[in-house]
Amino acid sequence: MIKRNDKIKYILFIVTYILSCLTISTDQIGGYLGYSDTDKLLIKFALVFFFVLTVTLINRKQQDKITEFSGIFLNVLLLFFLFDYFVTNISGSSSYYRMWWLSTIFIANAGLYIGLSVSRQENFKRISRRFWLSFLPTYIVSFLLVFARRPNTYFEVNLKFGNGLISYLDYMISHFHGNTWPLFNFVGNVVFFIPISFLLKAVFTKIKPYQIFMIGIIVPFCVEGYQYIFKCGSVDIDDIVFNLTGFIAGFAAMLMENKIHNK
Repeated sequence: MIKRNDKIKYILFIVTYILSCLTISTDQIGGYLGYSDTDKLLIKFALVFFFVLTVTLINRKQQDKITEFSGIFLNVLLLFFLFDYFVTNISGSSSYYRMWWLSTIFIANAGLYIGLSVSRQENFKRISRRFWLSFLPTYIVSFLLVFARRPNTYFEVNLKFGNGLISYLDYMISHFHGNTWPLFNFVGNVVFFIPISFLLKAVFTKIKPYQIFMIGIIVPFCVEGYQYIFKCGSVDIDDIVFNLTGFIAGFAAMLMENKIHNK
């Protein structure tokens, strides 16, 4: 009876995780998978996070199995995502819509990892490393698609704090029910830098926290430096502030996780 219940829980995880990672916001399809305003997008993100977190907690005694499955599926999904990005475009007529899909994948895996972390299993360190190594290809591709723009394309510079992304944030708050672009800019510049500490720890098992901190502080300046040298994208002091905010949040979460699981 117990084994049967475990199997049902595991199947529930598989179905929920797959459907969550396949949740898109596109202008090519209507209904739940269609592109929505800010309110509906945030509700969709919240649902994805909640359901994946819940089924992960339900399967807390099967962490090895769900981590193995999620790792395999995530890399298969990455190939499917790239094929759609460059060929079929089901997820949207422009890269803007596909970035929302990436955001959903990030949120689904955030729910998965938090569920793994709070379960406090003895083999968590091994499970954590397996998760992040599986997530690494998706992160690298996402990072390149978001930040590695072609040289000599759209280019602007803002070196005055508060004139760039922060003004976007102010616009987003005052026009919350309208344009989702400010939300995308804000979330992208913060969320994409949160996993850096975890990924460095997974790839370089003997790396020290201070080394992770130094690398993480340098990365945002490298991104903006690339855009400045090759005249592409927006070189914005506000971007650097939000990038560093995301990294420091992730770094603090990594230190807290180490403290909890080392006890």
